[in-house]
Parts: sequence; structure tokens; C-alpha cells
Amino acid sequence: MTTPQIINNDCHLHAAEWKPAMTTVFHILSFISAVVGLVLGILLGASGNGWSGSAIGAVVGAFFGLLIGRLPGIFSQCALVRSIRRKTTRELQEILQGKEFYIFHLVIAELAVRGEDIQKERKHVLNLLTSEPHAARVCGWRTLRYFYPEAATQIEAYRPNEPVDICRMKIQTLLLDKNA
Repeated sequence: MTTPQIINNDCHLHAAEWKPAMTTVFHILSFISAVVGLVLGILLGASGNGWSGSAIGAVVGAFFGLLIGRLPGIFSQCALVRSIRRKTTRELQEILQGKEFYIFHLVIAELAVRGEDIQKERKHVLNLLTSEPHAARVCGWRTLRYFYPEAATQIEAYRPNEPVDICRMKIQTLLLDKNA
């Protein structure tokens, strides 16, 4: 199996499927910045060129507003990745035993990059699939599909949006598996 690598030296995620499991302040800031840019673009464009200026100003303003609004999220993501890289292997494994489920994929990726056996961490991801919080189940499902695709194919009927009781029932066979 090739080692999945979602972290490169530029602190960016490679997997296009990693969409947020929850809305954060960074998403709200991006949205607000885009709206402010849109409004400013319309006002500035209309003052000089009427309707056509408004249309062009709206597109340009929204684009630059969104771009500027995303910068804090990008900087914080880079800081998080740097922080994870600086941790010892033991500290990373302790994170997987904690409640920071939203960074499990980053921690497992770092362990894989270091050449660690990530199969022994699979049980932590499987536990997320039966968690009460919906966001934990979504993060667990995405992590399972990316790092443990063979396990994910065994429970293709699993859907993190379903009630937690149904989710628990669907992964029972994987939890009982001695390789988990």
C-alpha cells in the first residue's frame, strides 16, 4: 500500500474531498469578506461605469473579498500542520486517544509520513464512526475512506448522517474484527 500523503511542505491539503464537517469562524469570515467585497465592488463600479461597472465590480470585489477572507484560515491551517509536525510520535498517538477528532486525518497522515504503522490506529477512527456528535462521525468516515479503504468497503452502506444507533449497528462487524 502506498503511503497517503495529504500534507506537503507548503501546508496545503491535497485531498479535494476534505470538505469541512462543521462551519467554523473561518468559513463565516470568508463569507462576510466576500459579501463586503461584492458590495464595495458594486458601489465602486457603479460610480464610474454604471450597470456594466457594477457587474464587473461585483465579480472582482467578491473575488478579492473571498481571497482576503480566506487568509486567516490558511495561516491557521499552516500553523496547525507545523504544530503537528513538531510533535513526537507518542504525542501524536495521544491525540488519537483524545477528543480532537477534527484533526485525526492530519495526525494519521503525519504518522504515515514518518513511516509508522497506521493500521494500529484504525480502532480510533472506527470509534469515531459510532460517536454521538455528527461531526465526529463525518470526520471518522472521511478518515476511514482515505486511510483505510479496505475497511470502508466492508461497510459501504454506512452513512454518518444517519442516527447514531443505525451507525453503530452498521459497523458492528468491523468493531468485532480482531484486526481492528
